[in-house]
Amino acid sequence: MNPEYALNQSLPYLTGKLEEAGIAVQVGINQTTGTMFLLLNGSVKCSIHELISALIAAEPNEHRNIMEPWIPYLIERTRIGETVLNNPDELRRRVHTEFVVADLATNPRYSYCRQYPGELKLILSLADGNTRFQLSDEQLDQCPLSVDELFYYGQMNTDTVAVDRVEQVGPLTSLTTRSVYISAKAANVPALMSRFQVHAPHGLFLMAPMCHLLCYSPVDPAHILQQLMAVIHTIRYPMAAASRTPGMLLSRDIIYYSPEGTYETITQPDNPEIHELLTNVDIDDKTFRAWSYHYFDQSSAFAQRFLSR
Repeated sequence: MNPEYALNQSLPYLTGKLEEAGIAVQVGINQTTGTMFLLLNGSVKCSIHELISALIAAEPNEHRNIMEPWIPYLIERTRIGETVLNNPDELRRRVHTEFVVADLATNPRYSYCRQYPGELKLILSLADGNTRFQLSDEQLDQCPLSVDELFYYGQMNTDTVAVDRVEQVGPLTSLTTRSVYISAKAANVPALMSRFQVHAPHGLFLMAPMCHLLCYSPVDPAHILQQLMAVIHTIRYPMAAASRTPGMLLSRDIIYYSPEGTYETITQPDNPEIHELLTNVDIDDKTFRAWSYHYFDQSSAFAQRFLSR
């Protein structure tokens, strides 16, 4: 599809609908990233990079269907931008941290993100009733609070998100809730350990296969190999379930949080030899053990710490 058709023939449908809703619209280009955004009511910036990419990739007769969901979304974004983003007290109350696996090379909206082990990136998100809005670079530019302040209050709010269910599943304790913020509790392990009274003098295994699920297990040096096999065997079930639903899988890594406060992935989920380990729960025991060996990263600092004795 010719990009000019998407911009000059299709996009006016969207901007016209927003103007009908009483919103003034200007189209702009981020000079740093080269991506497009809408300036709504003269103050609220919303990136439309993903929308434009989708329009260019689609046939013209599909364009209106692609744009329709963006109309209520952008109207709501305008409301949030005008009532929350400019209000320091509302920001402190509503901002949360959230783990995503966005590819910053193709989606540069979160250049401010904080990198965690594996592909995990910690971003900022606003909670508004049953709706959430991930904050982009453009929106942070409108906020009266600094990025550091937002991460501080965001993590504080995420740390206190209610947990619907705490279960012991094999060697793992699992925390589940309807909130997508629960996995980001792993970004502040001291708060997690304090709230759930976790005793882990040798460190903690952390797993976040889905945004709604966080699992952990205190490291047991005396039975480390048996524990690792039990952890892998248990966590591969939710990983396999998440893999079957597009957009649900967050991370296929096992992360080690050390007593010194460092994070490290101790697995190699992209190893092509172990694909079925994390997607097929019906493999036999012999195959499970062989693939688990390849899943575990033998060169990790964790391996040197516990398995080189």
